[in-house]
Amino acid sequence: MDIDLSNEQRLTFALLDNTRAWRERAVHEFVLRDSDHVEASVAYQIRIPLGLVQRFRRGAATGDAVRLVLPFTVRPKELLLNVDFRGTGANPVTLLPRRDIAALQAQYIDHVRGEPAQAEPLSDLWFGISAMTTFEWWRQLDAAVPQRRWRQRSEPDATTRIRALTAYLNSDLGFDVRESEVADWCQQIEPTRQALISALKEGEDPASASECVLLAIPFMSNRPTDSSHIDLLVHEFCAAVPDMRPEAQIALAEYGRRWEVFVDTVVPAGQACTLKVFEQRPWIDAPSATMTQAVVFGDARSTHIEIRSADHGVVIEEPSVADILEERCDLAVCDAIRDTADAVAIYASDPARPYFANVNVRARVRTAHRLIIGGVLTLIGAAFAVALVLPEDENLVESLSLLTFPLTLAGVVVLSREPTPLAERLLQRWRIGLVGAIAALWAVTLVRLVDLTGRWPFGSIWG
Repeated sequence: MDIDLSNEQRLTFALLDNTRAWRERAVHEFVLRDSDHVEASVAYQIRIPLGLVQRFRRGAATGDAVRLVLPFTVRPKELLLNVDFRGTGANPVTLLPRRDIAALQAQYIDHVRGEPAQAEPLSDLWFGISAMTTFEWWRQLDAAVPQRRWRQRSEPDATTRIRALTAYLNSDLGFDVRESEVADWCQQIEPTRQALISALKEGEDPASASECVLLAIPFMSNRPTDSSHIDLLVHEFCAAVPDMRPEAQIALAEYGRRWEVFVDTVVPAGQACTLKVFEQRPWIDAPSATMTQAVVFGDARSTHIEIRSADHGVVIEEPSVADILEERCDLAVCDAIRDTADAVAIYASDPARPYFANVNVRARVRTAHRLIIGGVLTLIGAAFAVALVLPEDENLVESLSLLTFPLTLAGVVVLSREPTPLAERLLQRWRIGLVGAIAALWAVTLVRLVDLTGRWPFGSIWG
């Protein structure tokens, strides 16, 4: 029997209330393949409880196909790249539009608060918090501090933040907001901001729309039309949050930083099945060899993480796993870590493990490949030293030629070898060093030759 519960929000919210009750296993895979992105996927083994389905359809039986809006996972408020879903059998998996997701999140906050949906104007503010994307906010911060490195996650100073917030609001609202007004709103929000940070226990986030509710205002369905309306929103927000239950404060704080991946799909009632999502994630800070990924670590009964390299010439070193605040790490967070030269496996099932964790691994090119460049660099360094002390006699030109040309050819051969994109990232500093060494060898060679002929325009530098 086919059961359509896709419009039953109470089912979706019941699943959100306790994800470990039906997410039996999460398997995260990261494949290092190119220089800028990491191929990532997560597969959830799920089992929707038959009793839960029967709350909404009494005649449901084990194995019945149930269409529902499923809270699949959570993701930071960043663009997804090359995302693709795979459902059970031939059943499609459709990602809900962002505004529909924001509406569901806003209604879920009201659900956790115990308030009727849309019972007060704050529900529209919850929508803005959920719908907010970070691109424009980071752009305004960059404009406020031109030398700021793109997407730096550190907290800006108060003056910079107020100036950027003012520009951010004025770029979207149809009226002018003054910096003095923004400063006053920030002062009012501060105790509420600290309460949400304490509730989530993940430290501060300068781009969280719940910690700074002003960031959510341009994304509201019914945006303020003047500063007095913002005054009212800030006042109601600061009055409502302290009275929320801890679960509601956690949901509100999380939706300021992340969004639920809600999908419309079909699953069997009471039977285990697997859903999977594929994506590409950015590998930032090139040419750093360390990859850091935030992983949803505690939303299923057990979590498995596998990291491997697609290039057999690249070795993955021992990983590090830590909570967001880096207060607990490795075996204080997970049950077991197994690593080889080709892959890393991490397993965790402790109910007290953190909800989010950072996984760090360092990749390096195998020693045999690095020795080739290292050997050429060593020979060029030795040749550089010899070229400096060669006597100025009739054999100088021949001696410099024997030093420079063969080593330049060897360096060019090494540089012209086509590495994989991953190896190119990891060898970037080595290759730049090799180019610099060849240039230095040629520089000292040319100086010695010019000095020998006496044609250096600024006189002899050797005295």
